[in-house]
Amino acid sequence: PAQASAGGAMASPASAEEALPVEPRSSPSPGSSAGSQVAASQFSPTGLGHAFMLRKPLAKVGAKKCADCGEDILAHSRSEVSDSDFLQVENVVADARATPIIDGQLLIGGFKATLRELSRPDSAAVAVNCAGLQLHDFLPRTREPFDAWRAEGRLLDLEWEDRDDFVADVAELVNAISWARAHVAEGRPVVINCAQGRSRSGFMATAYLMATADLTVDGALQLIQSRRPFVQPNPGFLQQLRNMEERKMTSRPDSEAT
Repeated sequence: PAQASAGGAMASPASAEEALPVEPRSSPSPGSSAGSQVAASQFSPTGLGHAFMLRKPLAKVGAKKCADCGEDILAHSRSEVSDSDFLQVENVVADARATPIIDGQLLIGGFKATLRELSRPDSAAVAVNCAGLQLHDFLPRTREPFDAWRAEGRLLDLEWEDRDDFVADVAELVNAISWARAHVAEGRPVVINCAQGRSRSGFMATAYLMATADLTVDGALQLIQSRRPFVQPNPGFLQQLRNMEERKMTSRPDSEAT
């Protein structure tokens, strides 16, 4: 469920410019659907016939290349790449900057974007973390700063998984939109993050713009992608958005729907 609390002291998070060492508590098997941090639709449908292997030491240059075959991580199938390995690669190569979608109001990014934006000394920003608490299972050093922001009421968690068959709870989504909208009304920019700043955050941002700017799915997504072309909700999230749009249209009086 979505979580946010008020009160508590602010910690001093480490610089988001530096890669956070990944120390997974467990090593889930490749393709495990539990707590999925990346959808199968990003990977090759056929794969390469072997598990993706991390390079050691892992450096930004070549981090996406398999140590076994030299092919890109996304050339493997989803079942050949563990969440732990994927996030270790993402931790090394990801950009720490959030992308402004609506200036001064709405930004999208990966987990590093939230670390960077909320840790600024004069920052009034808040964040919707669409990766939820499970993010810390793969990136333990994110827990301390995120917990500090939770205690201050500056961070809302959504326990969403980036799977094509995952269905986001509508009540949680509506609550998250209301939470973000209230902070924007107070002059606080909202950073929407997931692991990559691509699928779950794209879903949340699209739903937010549909609700607050009365945009269609395509209109909202076009606006987002004009600022951050990388954003693409997975097929399941995209279908949920279209279902929401259809329900919205059918619930309007005929004069408004036309």
